Amino acid sequence: MISYLYENTNKFRIFMNLKKIYGYYSQEEILGKIFKDCKGREISSSLSNGSFISRPNVVIYPRDIVEMVRRGSVSFHGSVEHWKNPMQLDTKLSVEELNDLRTGWDLIIDIDSAIGLDASKLAAQRVIESLKKHGIRRPGLKFSGNRGFHIGVPWTAFPHKIDYEETRKQFPKIPQIIAAFIRNEIKDNLLQDLIKMKGSLRELVDELNQQLEEITPYIFVDVEKDWGSRHLFRLPYSLNEKSWLVSVPINNLEDFKKDDAKVENVKARLDFFQKTEPQEATDLIVDALDWYSSQKKTEKKKSNKKIKRGKKINEKQFPPCIKAILQGLSDGRKRSVFILANFLSTMGWSREETEKRIMEWNRKNRPPLKDNYISTQLKWFENQSRDLLPPNCDNQQFYKSFGVCKPDKKCEKIKNPVVYPFKK
Repeated sequence: MISYLYENTNKFRIFMNLKKIYGYYSQEEILGKIFKDCKGREISSSLSNGSFISRPNVVIYPRDIVEMVRRGSVSFHGSVEHWKNPMQLDTKLSVEELNDLRTGWDLIIDIDSAIGLDASKLAAQRVIESLKKHGIRRPGLKFSGNRGFHIGVPWTAFPHKIDYEETRKQFPKIPQIIAAFIRNEIKDNLLQDLIKMKGSLRELVDELNQQLEEITPYIFVDVEKDWGSRHLFRLPYSLNEKSWLVSVPINNLEDFKKDDAKVENVKARLDFFQKTEPQEATDLIVDALDWYSSQKKTEKKKSNKKIKRGKKINEKQFPPCIKAILQGLSDGRKRSVFILANFLSTMGWSREETEKRIMEWNRKNRPPLKDNYISTQLKWFENQSRDLLPPNCDNQQFYKSFGVCKPDKKCEKIKNPVVYPFKK
Protein backbone atom coordinates (compact mmCIF):
# COMPACT_ATOMS: atom_id res chain seq x y z
CA MET A 1 0.00 0.00 0.00
CA ILE A 2 2.82 2.42 0.91
CA SER A 3 4.73 1.81 -2.30
CA TYR A 4 1.47 2.35 -4.22
CA LEU A 5 0.89 5.63 -2.40
CA TYR A 6 4.35 7.18 -2.29
CA GLU A 7 6.35 5.63 -5.07
CA ASN A 8 9.94 6.83 -5.43
CA THR A 9 10.02 8.78 -2.13
CA ASN A 10 11.99 8.41 1.07
CA LYS A 11 10.58 5.54 3.21
CA PHE A 12 10.83 7.38 6.51
CA ARG A 13 9.05 10.42 5.08
CA ILE A 14 6.42 8.11 3.58
CA PHE A 15 5.61 6.60 6.94
CA MET A 16 5.47 9.93 8.75
CA ASN A 17 3.24 11.52 6.09
CA LEU A 18 0.93 8.54 5.93
CA LYS A 19 0.53 8.50 9.69
CA LYS A 20 -0.10 12.23 9.84
CA ILE A 21 -2.61 12.17 6.95
CA TYR A 22 -4.56 9.28 8.43
CA GLY A 23 -4.56 10.90 11.86
CA TYR A 24 -5.80 14.20 10.46
CA TYR A 25 -8.73 12.75 8.49
CA SER A 26 -9.71 10.45 11.36
CA GLN A 27 -10.62 13.39 13.61
CA GLU A 28 -14.37 13.35 14.18
CA GLU A 29 -14.82 17.12 13.73
CA ILE A 30 -12.77 17.24 10.51
CA LEU A 31 -14.53 14.19 9.12
CA GLY A 32 -17.94 15.71 9.88
CA LYS A 33 -17.13 18.97 8.07
CA ILE A 34 -15.86 17.20 4.96
CA PHE A 35 -18.78 14.77 4.88
CA LYS A 36 -21.25 17.65 5.15
CA ASP A 37 -20.08 19.04 1.79
CA CYS A 38 -20.02 15.62 0.06
CA LYS A 39 -23.78 15.16 -0.06
CA GLY A 40 -25.24 15.23 -3.58
CA ARG A 41 -21.83 15.75 -5.19
CA GLU A 42 -19.59 13.65 -7.35
CA ILE A 43 -16.50 13.03 -5.20
CA SER A 44 -12.96 12.38 -6.35
CA SER A 45 -9.69 12.16 -4.49
CA SER A 46 -6.07 12.53 -5.48
CA LEU A 47 -3.00 10.58 -4.49
CA SER A 48 0.29 12.08 -3.36
CA ASN A 49 1.57 12.24 -6.96
CA GLY A 50 -1.40 14.40 -8.01
CA SER A 51 -3.25 11.69 -9.99
CA PHE A 52 -6.98 11.23 -9.39
CA ILE A 53 -8.96 8.09 -8.66
CA SER A 54 -11.40 7.00 -11.36
CA ARG A 55 -14.74 8.78 -11.65
CA PRO A 56 -17.61 8.79 -10.85
CA ASN A 57 -17.41 8.21 -7.13
CA VAL A 58 -19.52 9.18 -4.10
CA VAL A 59 -19.23 9.31 -0.32
CA ILE A 60 -22.23 7.80 1.45
CA TYR A 61 -20.90 7.51 4.99
CA PRO A 62 -18.17 9.41 6.87
CA ARG A 63 -16.16 6.19 7.20
CA ASP A 64 -15.94 6.08 3.38
CA ILE A 65 -13.56 9.03 3.60
CA VAL A 66 -11.31 7.27 6.12
CA GLU A 67 -11.31 4.14 3.96
CA MET A 68 -10.24 6.17 0.90
CA VAL A 69 -7.38 7.63 2.96
CA ARG A 70 -6.35 4.14 4.05
CA ARG A 71 -6.22 3.16 0.37
CA GLY A 72 -3.99 6.11 -0.56
CA SER A 73 -6.11 9.25 -0.96
CA VAL A 74 -4.54 12.44 0.39
CA SER A 75 -6.93 15.18 -0.81
CA PHE A 76 -10.62 15.34 -1.64
CA HIS A 77 -12.51 17.18 -4.36
CA GLY A 78 -16.22 17.64 -4.97
CA SER A 79 -18.22 18.65 -8.01
CA VAL A 80 -19.44 22.23 -8.24
CA GLU A 81 -22.70 20.72 -9.51
CA HIS A 82 -25.25 18.84 -7.38
CA TRP A 83 -26.66 15.59 -8.82
CA LYS A 84 -29.65 13.30 -8.29
CA ASN A 85 -27.39 10.27 -8.60
CA PRO A 86 -23.71 11.06 -9.21
CA MET A 87 -22.94 7.41 -9.99
CA GLN A 88 -24.96 7.73 -13.22
CA LEU A 89 -22.53 10.31 -14.59
CA ASP A 90 -20.62 9.37 -17.70
CA THR A 91 -18.53 11.21 -20.28
CA LYS A 92 -20.87 9.92 -22.98
CA LEU A 93 -23.94 11.69 -21.54
CA SER A 94 -25.47 14.43 -23.67
CA VAL A 95 -26.07 17.98 -22.42
CA GLU A 96 -29.77 17.16 -22.03
CA GLU A 97 -29.02 14.06 -19.96
CA LEU A 98 -26.63 15.99 -17.72
CA ASN A 99 -29.27 18.70 -17.26
CA ASP A 100 -31.79 16.08 -16.16
CA LEU A 101 -29.36 14.67 -13.59
CA ARG A 102 -28.29 18.08 -12.23
CA THR A 103 -30.26 19.45 -9.28
CA GLY A 104 -28.24 22.63 -8.85
CA TRP A 105 -24.77 24.16 -8.73
CA ASP A 106 -22.64 26.39 -6.54
CA LEU A 107 -20.68 29.41 -7.70
CA ILE A 108 -17.01 28.77 -6.88
CA ILE A 109 -14.47 31.44 -7.85
CA ASP A 110 -10.94 30.07 -7.75
CA ILE A 111 -8.14 32.61 -7.22
CA ASP A 112 -4.46 31.83 -7.67
CA SER A 113 -1.32 33.87 -8.20
CA ALA A 114 2.17 33.10 -9.44
CA ILE A 115 3.55 36.14 -7.59
CA GLY A 116 2.46 35.13 -4.12
CA LEU A 117 -0.35 34.80 -1.60
CA ASP A 118 -0.54 38.55 -0.92
CA ALA A 119 -1.57 39.14 -4.54
CA SER A 120 -4.26 36.46 -4.19
CA LYS A 121 -5.49 38.21 -1.05
CA LEU A 122 -5.95 41.46 -2.96
CA ALA A 123 -7.95 39.69 -5.67
CA ALA A 124 -10.06 37.80 -3.14
CA GLN A 125 -10.90 41.02 -1.32
CA ARG A 126 -12.00 42.70 -4.55
CA VAL A 127 -14.16 39.70 -5.54
CA ILE A 128 -15.83 39.64 -2.13
CA GLU A 129 -16.55 43.38 -2.35
CA SER A 130 -18.09 42.90 -5.79
CA LEU A 131 -20.31 40.04 -4.63
CA LYS A 132 -21.51 42.06 -1.64
CA LYS A 133 -22.22 45.03 -3.88
CA HIS A 134 -24.55 42.81 -5.93
CA GLY A 135 -26.50 41.38 -3.00
CA ILE A 136 -24.45 38.49 -1.58
CA ARG A 137 -24.23 39.31 2.11
CA ARG A 138 -21.76 36.65 3.24
CA PRO A 139 -19.70 35.02 0.46
CA GLY A 140 -17.91 31.87 1.59
CA LEU A 141 -14.11 32.07 1.76
CA LYS A 142 -11.42 29.45 2.20
CA PHE A 143 -7.71 29.01 1.60
CA SER A 144 -7.02 26.81 -1.45
CA GLY A 145 -4.19 25.05 0.36
CA ASN A 146 -1.39 26.52 -1.73
CA ARG A 147 -1.25 29.97 -3.40
CA GLY A 148 -4.80 31.21 -3.44
CA PHE A 149 -8.38 31.21 -2.23
CA HIS A 150 -11.82 29.87 -3.11
CA ILE A 151 -14.88 32.11 -2.82
CA GLY A 152 -18.28 30.42 -2.84
CA VAL A 153 -21.97 31.19 -3.14
CA PRO A 154 -24.21 28.14 -2.48
CA TRP A 155 -27.00 26.96 -4.74
CA THR A 156 -29.61 27.95 -2.14
CA ALA A 157 -28.94 31.63 -2.97
CA PHE A 158 -29.91 31.35 -6.64
CA PRO A 159 -33.38 31.74 -8.15
CA HIS A 160 -34.91 28.60 -9.65
CA LYS A 161 -35.55 30.25 -13.03
CA ILE A 162 -33.80 32.88 -15.13
CA ASP A 163 -35.29 34.05 -18.43
CA TYR A 164 -38.04 31.41 -18.08
CA GLU A 165 -35.47 28.59 -18.04
CA GLU A 166 -34.49 26.53 -15.01
CA THR A 167 -31.27 27.89 -13.53
CA ARG A 168 -29.98 24.41 -12.70
CA LYS A 169 -29.83 23.68 -16.44
CA GLN A 170 -27.82 26.81 -17.23
CA PHE A 171 -24.46 25.46 -16.12
CA PRO A 172 -21.73 26.39 -16.88
CA LYS A 173 -23.12 29.38 -18.81
CA ILE A 174 -24.48 31.40 -15.86
CA PRO A 175 -21.47 31.01 -13.51
CA GLN A 176 -19.09 31.72 -16.41
CA ILE A 177 -20.93 34.99 -17.14
CA ILE A 178 -20.93 35.94 -13.45
CA ALA A 179 -17.18 35.30 -13.19
CA ALA A 180 -16.47 37.33 -16.34
CA PHE A 181 -18.69 40.13 -15.02
CA ILE A 182 -16.81 40.25 -11.71
CA ARG A 183 -13.42 40.11 -13.44
CA ASN A 184 -14.41 43.09 -15.57
CA GLU A 185 -15.75 45.03 -12.60
CA ILE A 186 -12.66 44.65 -10.41
CA LYS A 187 -9.84 44.70 -13.00
CA ASP A 188 -8.87 48.40 -12.79
CA ASN A 189 -8.88 48.55 -9.00
CA LEU A 190 -7.09 45.22 -8.76
CA LEU A 191 -4.32 46.39 -11.08
CA GLN A 192 -3.84 49.49 -8.95
CA ASP A 193 -3.77 47.30 -5.82
CA LEU A 194 -1.04 45.11 -7.32
CA ILE A 195 1.02 48.11 -8.43
CA LYS A 196 0.76 49.65 -4.96
CA MET A 197 1.76 46.34 -3.37
CA LYS A 198 4.96 46.13 -5.46
CA GLY A 199 5.73 49.86 -5.45
CA SER A 200 5.49 50.55 -9.18
CA LEU A 201 4.26 49.08 -12.44
CA ARG A 202 7.81 48.33 -13.49
CA GLU A 203 8.50 46.33 -10.32
CA LEU A 204 5.23 44.45 -10.80
CA VAL A 205 6.07 43.52 -14.40
CA ASP A 206 9.58 42.45 -13.34
CA GLU A 207 7.99 39.86 -11.03
CA LEU A 208 7.15 37.64 -14.01
CA ASN A 209 10.35 38.16 -16.00
CA GLN A 210 8.61 37.58 -19.33
CA GLN A 211 7.38 39.49 -22.36
CA LEU A 212 3.87 40.92 -21.94
CA GLU A 213 1.46 41.67 -24.76
CA GLU A 214 -0.78 43.81 -22.54
CA ILE A 215 -1.02 45.11 -18.99
CA THR A 216 -3.87 43.45 -17.11
CA PRO A 217 -4.10 42.21 -13.50
CA TYR A 218 -4.96 38.75 -14.80
CA ILE A 219 -1.40 38.25 -15.98
CA PHE A 220 -0.40 38.27 -12.32
CA VAL A 221 -3.51 36.87 -10.64
CA ASP A 222 -5.79 34.19 -12.06
CA VAL A 223 -9.51 34.56 -11.32
CA GLU A 224 -10.97 31.43 -12.88
CA LYS A 225 -13.78 31.84 -15.38
CA ASP A 226 -13.75 28.96 -17.91
CA TRP A 227 -14.71 25.77 -16.04
CA GLY A 228 -16.97 23.19 -17.68
CA SER A 229 -19.41 20.48 -16.66
CA ARG A 230 -18.32 18.13 -13.85
CA HIS A 231 -15.78 20.69 -12.66
CA LEU A 232 -14.24 19.86 -9.29
CA PHE A 233 -13.06 22.06 -6.42
CA ARG A 234 -11.02 21.14 -3.35
CA LEU A 235 -13.38 20.38 -0.49
CA PRO A 236 -13.21 22.43 2.70
CA TYR A 237 -10.79 20.90 5.24
CA SER A 238 -9.12 18.75 2.58
CA LEU A 239 -5.33 18.63 2.50
CA ASN A 240 -3.41 19.96 -0.49
CA GLU A 241 -1.06 17.26 -1.80
CA LYS A 242 1.50 19.85 -2.99
CA SER A 243 1.85 21.93 0.16
CA TRP A 244 0.45 19.58 2.84
CA LEU A 245 -1.61 22.53 4.07
CA VAL A 246 -5.35 22.42 4.77
CA SER A 247 -7.95 24.11 2.58
CA VAL A 248 -9.37 25.79 5.64
CA PRO A 249 -12.37 28.19 5.75
CA ILE A 250 -11.46 31.75 6.78
CA ASN A 251 -13.18 34.45 8.75
CA ASN A 252 -10.64 37.25 8.43
CA LEU A 253 -8.80 37.39 5.10
CA GLU A 254 -6.43 40.17 6.13
CA ASP A 255 -5.09 38.31 9.15
CA PHE A 256 -4.78 34.90 7.48
CA LYS A 257 -1.30 33.32 7.39
CA LYS A 258 -0.20 30.03 5.86
CA ASP A 259 0.70 28.77 9.33
CA ASP A 260 -3.03 28.86 10.13
CA ALA A 261 -3.48 26.06 7.57
CA LYS A 262 -0.93 23.67 9.08
CA VAL A 263 -2.54 20.42 10.20
CA GLU A 264 -1.64 20.96 13.84
CA ASN A 265 -3.22 24.44 13.86
CA VAL A 266 -6.55 23.65 12.15
CA LYS A 267 -9.77 23.47 14.14
CA ALA A 268 -13.05 22.48 12.47
CA ARG A 269 -15.03 25.54 13.51
CA LEU A 270 -16.14 27.32 10.34
CA ASP A 271 -18.23 26.30 7.35
CA PHE A 272 -17.22 27.34 3.84
CA PHE A 273 -20.75 27.78 2.49
CA GLN A 274 -22.58 30.44 4.46
CA LYS A 275 -26.32 30.55 5.10
CA THR A 276 -28.16 32.68 2.56
CA GLU A 277 -31.61 34.07 2.00
CA PRO A 278 -33.67 32.41 -0.78
CA GLN A 279 -32.89 34.03 -4.17
CA GLU A 280 -30.26 36.27 -2.59
CA ALA A 281 -28.20 36.00 -5.78
CA THR A 282 -30.97 37.25 -8.10
CA ASP A 283 -29.51 40.75 -8.44
CA LEU A 284 -26.07 39.27 -9.09
CA ILE A 285 -27.36 37.15 -11.98
CA VAL A 286 -29.48 39.94 -13.46
CA ASP A 287 -26.63 42.47 -13.29
CA ALA A 288 -24.20 39.97 -14.83
CA LEU A 289 -26.58 39.06 -17.66
CA ASP A 290 -27.29 42.73 -18.41
CA TRP A 291 -23.56 43.40 -18.62
CA TYR A 292 -23.04 40.34 -20.81
CA SER A 293 -25.79 41.43 -23.18
CA SER A 294 -24.31 44.92 -23.52
CA GLN A 295 -20.87 43.42 -24.13
CA LYS A 296 -22.16 41.25 -26.95
CA LYS A 297 -23.79 44.26 -28.60
CA THR A 298 -20.61 46.32 -28.25
CA GLU A 299 -18.42 43.54 -29.64
CA LYS A 300 -20.76 43.09 -32.58
CA LYS A 301 -20.56 46.79 -33.41
CA LYS A 302 -16.77 46.75 -33.10
CA SER A 303 -16.39 43.66 -35.26
CA ASN A 304 -18.45 45.29 -38.00
CA LYS A 305 -16.60 48.58 -37.77
CA LYS A 306 -13.37 49.12 -39.65
CA ILE A 307 -11.35 52.29 -39.40
CA LYS A 308 -11.31 53.99 -42.77
CA ARG A 309 -7.76 54.35 -43.99
CA GLY A 310 -7.05 57.62 -45.67
CA LYS A 311 -3.89 59.23 -46.95
CA LYS A 312 -0.75 58.39 -45.00
CA ILE A 313 -0.20 60.90 -42.19
CA ASN A 314 3.29 62.39 -41.97
CA GLU A 315 5.28 62.21 -38.71
CA LYS A 316 5.31 66.01 -38.49
CA GLN A 317 1.61 65.84 -37.65
CA PHE A 318 1.99 63.26 -34.85
CA PRO A 319 1.08 64.25 -31.26
CA PRO A 320 3.86 65.08 -28.74
CA CYS A 321 3.63 61.69 -26.98
CA ILE A 322 4.24 59.71 -30.18
CA LYS A 323 7.09 61.99 -31.20
CA ALA A 324 8.63 61.52 -27.74
CA ILE A 325 8.36 57.74 -28.02
CA LEU A 326 10.02 57.80 -31.44
CA GLN A 327 13.07 59.49 -29.88
CA GLY A 328 13.86 56.22 -28.10
CA LEU A 329 13.12 55.00 -24.57
CA SER A 330 14.71 53.26 -21.61
CA ASP A 331 11.36 52.54 -19.93
CA GLY A 332 8.01 51.54 -21.45
CA ARG A 333 9.54 50.00 -24.59
CA LYS A 334 7.23 46.95 -24.79
CA ARG A 335 4.13 49.02 -24.11
CA SER A 336 5.29 51.43 -26.82
CA VAL A 337 5.38 48.64 -29.41
CA PHE A 338 1.67 48.23 -28.75
CA ILE A 339 1.11 52.00 -29.00
CA LEU A 340 3.13 52.50 -32.18
CA ALA A 341 1.76 49.49 -34.05
CA ASN A 342 -1.82 50.61 -33.55
CA PHE A 343 -1.14 54.31 -34.02
CA LEU A 344 0.82 53.97 -37.29
CA SER A 345 -1.72 51.54 -38.69
CA THR A 346 -4.50 54.04 -37.95
CA MET A 347 -2.43 56.79 -39.62
CA GLY A 348 -2.62 54.91 -42.92
CA TRP A 349 0.82 53.33 -42.74
CA SER A 350 1.21 49.94 -44.41
CA ARG A 351 2.33 46.81 -42.57
CA GLU A 352 5.80 47.09 -44.14
CA GLU A 353 6.14 50.83 -43.36
CA THR A 354 5.03 50.25 -39.77
CA GLU A 355 7.50 47.44 -39.19
CA LYS A 356 10.39 49.38 -40.77
CA ARG A 357 9.70 52.48 -38.66
CA ILE A 358 9.38 50.52 -35.42
CA MET A 359 12.63 48.69 -36.12
CA GLU A 360 14.34 52.07 -36.71
CA TRP A 361 12.86 53.38 -33.47
CA ASN A 362 14.01 50.30 -31.57
CA ARG A 363 17.65 51.00 -32.42
CA LYS A 364 17.33 54.24 -30.42
CA ASN A 365 16.06 52.43 -27.32
CA ARG A 366 18.30 51.90 -24.32
CA PRO A 367 18.68 48.92 -24.59
CA PRO A 368 16.86 47.85 -27.79
CA LEU A 369 14.24 45.11 -27.68
CA LYS A 370 14.96 41.88 -29.52
CA ASP A 371 13.90 42.03 -33.19
CA ASN A 372 11.99 38.75 -32.95
CA TYR A 373 9.90 40.17 -30.07
CA ILE A 374 8.83 43.10 -32.26
CA SER A 375 8.10 40.83 -35.24
CA THR A 376 5.98 38.55 -33.07
CA GLN A 377 3.99 41.50 -31.69
CA LEU A 378 3.37 42.96 -35.16
CA LYS A 379 2.22 39.59 -36.43
CA TRP A 380 -0.21 39.36 -33.51
CA PHE A 381 -1.64 42.83 -34.35
CA GLU A 382 -2.00 41.89 -37.99
CA ASN A 383 -4.01 38.77 -37.12
CA GLN A 384 -6.63 40.64 -35.07
CA SER A 385 -10.16 40.44 -36.48
CA ARG A 386 -10.80 44.14 -35.92
CA ASP A 387 -8.82 47.38 -35.92
CA LEU A 388 -7.31 48.42 -32.60
CA LEU A 389 -6.64 51.92 -31.31
CA PRO A 390 -3.73 52.85 -29.08
CA PRO A 391 -4.64 53.41 -25.40
CA ASN A 392 -6.50 56.60 -24.49
CA CYS A 393 -4.51 59.56 -23.18
CA ASP A 394 -5.82 59.15 -19.63
CA ASN A 395 -4.70 55.51 -19.35
CA GLN A 396 -2.41 55.66 -16.33
CA GLN A 397 -0.40 52.60 -17.37
CA PHE A 398 0.94 54.06 -20.60
CA TYR A 399 2.05 57.58 -21.63
CA LYS A 400 2.29 59.22 -18.19
CA SER A 401 3.86 56.20 -16.49
CA PHE A 402 7.02 56.39 -18.63
CA GLY A 403 7.20 60.14 -19.11
CA VAL A 404 6.11 60.81 -22.72
CA CYS A 405 2.88 62.67 -21.97
CA LYS A 406 3.87 66.28 -22.76
CA PRO A 407 0.59 67.87 -23.89
CA ASP A 408 0.30 71.02 -25.95
CA LYS A 409 -2.85 73.13 -26.42
CA LYS A 410 -4.29 70.79 -29.03
CA CYS A 411 -3.96 67.83 -26.64
CA GLU A 412 -6.37 69.43 -24.18
CA LYS A 413 -9.32 68.65 -26.46
CA ILE A 414 -8.55 65.03 -27.43
CA LYS A 415 -8.95 61.68 -25.67
CA ASN A 416 -6.80 59.50 -27.91
CA PRO A 417 -3.57 60.27 -29.81
CA VAL A 418 -5.11 59.21 -33.15
CA VAL A 419 -7.39 62.27 -33.06
CA TYR A 420 -4.49 64.74 -32.83
CA PRO A 421 -3.53 64.96 -36.56
CA PHE A 422 -7.16 65.62 -37.52
CA LYS A 423 -7.89 68.26 -34.85
CA LYS A 424 -8.04 71.73 -36.33
